[in-house]
Amino acid sequence: MRDLKDTQADLKSIVARIEAKLDAMLPHLATKADLAATQSGLTRMQATLDATLPHLATKADLAEKPSKTYMWGVLAALLTAYACGLAALAVLK
Repeated sequence: MRDLKDTQADLKSIVARIEAKLDAMLPHLATKADLAATQSGLTRMQATLDATLPHLATKADLAEKPSKTYMWGVLAALLTAYACGLAALAVLK
């Protein structure tokens, strides 16, 4: 009989701790309304992405653009022309 009372007292303390943990956790869990709001937000985001993506560059558009090597070559040619222009101005003075 004594063991039964001790076990019952232990169970009461365990149940009290479980109840305290649940009381602390439950306010932070999402409700159905929270999930519905999140779902509608995701739906709006998907619609925005679907509307935006067709306006982005495609692979064909990118293939028509100049390469990095070409751009560096143009920059080198412009800098060389600028240096030659400065040298010519120095000779003329």
